[in-house]
Amino acid sequence: MSMNKCSMCSVDVPQARIDEGYTICVDCSTEEKVSCHTIYPHKTGGYIQVVSKEQSERMNRLDRRGTSVKTAKHYKPFVVEKSEPKEYKSKRCTKVYTDYETALDKVSSYYEEWGYEPTLKFLRQMNSSGEIPLMTRIKVQDIITERYLNPSPRALVRKIKRGVA
Repeated sequence: MSMNKCSMCSVDVPQARIDEGYTICVDCSTEEKVSCHTIYPHKTGGYIQVVSKEQSERMNRLDRRGTSVKTAKHYKPFVVEKSEPKEYKSKRCTKVYTDYETALDKVSSYYEEWGYEPTLKFLRQMNSSGEIPLMTRIKVQDIITERYLNPSPRALVRKIKRGVA
């Protein structure tokens, strides 16, 4: 008996299968084909894990990125209803804000009395309450921050006398 014959049905077995240590042909084999499960540790660069076909089906069912064929059977169908576009009603802004100069004077006097951090909170509160618009807040805040970072000579003298600088 030749070494290249199946031990169960006597069909020729390819030499590569014999080299792998098998003595029976593919048709007579009782081993299940292996399958895989793809694992994505991040967006790209997935790798595969060799598992049984049953495990692969179970894992692919649980994993939202499984490689099995996905269908949209469970999604609710939607219909886009075409209707006439609604007429746009232009509304003019009627909000009256404090003008820039008045806001700057008010915030500057607050800064002189309370300092930098409380002034920023005061400025935010003026903006969120609708007293001043956002652009005014940004401009005034830039001026206050500039004043804070570049103190006047009088403020420097006060700091030196207190021993801070």
